[in-house]
Amino acid sequence: MKAAIDRGIEAEGVLPGGLGLRRKAASYFVKANGYTGAMQNRGLVYAYALATSEENAAGGKIVTAPTCGSCGVLPAVLFHLKQSRDFREIRILRALATAGLIGNVVKRNASISGAEVGCQGEVGVACAMAAAAACQLFRGTISQIEYAAEMGLEHHLGLICDPVCGLVQIPCIERNTYAAARALDANIYATFSDGKHRVSFDRVVAVMKQTGHDLPSLYKETSEGGLAKI
Repeated sequence: MKAAIDRGIEAEGVLPGGLGLRRKAASYFVKANGYTGAMQNRGLVYAYALATSEENAAGGKIVTAPTCGSCGVLPAVLFHLKQSRDFREIRILRALATAGLIGNVVKRNASISGAEVGCQGEVGVACAMAAAAACQLFRGTISQIEYAAEMGLEHHLGLICDPVCGLVQIPCIERNTYAAARALDANIYATFSDGKHRVSFDRVVAVMKQTGHDLPSLYKETSEGGLAKI
C-alpha cells in the first residue's frame, strides 16, 4: 500500500485508456503541503487516495482493499494517520486487521462485487473498513468501531457502478478520495458518541445486499447506465 502511494505521488502524465484523464496526485500533494491544519490534512488524504487509485487505473501494482476499484480508500486513511500521528507500525497492522474483518463480514454476508451489488459494495465497503480502522487507532470502543463502520457503509447505500467507457477512472478515482475523507469523518462522529446507535452494521450489510439485488443490471458494472452514458 505504501509503495503504491509513493509511486502514485511521483507519477505524472495522462492515464491510459483514451479518456485523456491526467494524474492529479502529485499536484494535490504539492498543493496540500502549501496549507496548514485541516486544509493540509484533507488535501493529503485526497493526494494519497488519488495516488493509489491512479496507480490502479494505470495498471500498476496495488492492494485490493477490498477491490481494485476501491483500492485508494484504506491506504490513504492508514498512511495519513501514520504520517500525521506517528502511530507505531504494530498499531497500523492491528487497524489493518480490523479493516480486513469488516471487509470479510461483508464479503461473506453480502458482496464486494461491483458487478453484483454496484459501487456500494466496493467504495462503500472500503469506506466502512477504513472508518473502523481509524476508530480503532484512536482507541474507540467495540461499539464505536462498529458504529464508524456502519456509517461508512450506510451513507454509500445505493451507489451504482457506472464507469465511463468501462474504465476504472471516472467517477471511480474521485469516489475513492471522497470515501477516504468520509471514513475519517465517520471515525470522528463515532468517537464523539457513546457508541450506541439504532441501526447495526449487520443490518446495513443486509440492506446493501438487498439493494444491490434490486438494482437493474445496467447500474452494476456494465457501463450502460448512469455516468457511463456520457
